[in-house]
Amino acid sequence: MRRTALKDQRINIRLTTADLQSLQAKAIEEGLPYQSLISSILHKYVTGKLIERKTHSRERRRQ
Repeated sequence: MRRTALKDQRINIRLTTADLQSLQAKAIEEGLPYQSLISSILHKYVTGKLIERKTHSRERRRQ
C-alpha cells in the first residue's frame, strides 16, 4: 500500500540563493532530498498542517 500520493505534476520556482541553501541544509539534517522537503512543506501548508514555530527573535520583536 502506498503511503504518499502519486506526484504527477512538475513545477518550477525561483528562490533566493540563501533560501535554497537553507532548505538544502535542513534537508540534510532531516535525511531527505531537498525537493522532497519542499514538497512536504507545501503539502503541509495547503492541508493546514504546517505549524509555525515561534523563535526567540520573533518574541523579542513583538515586545
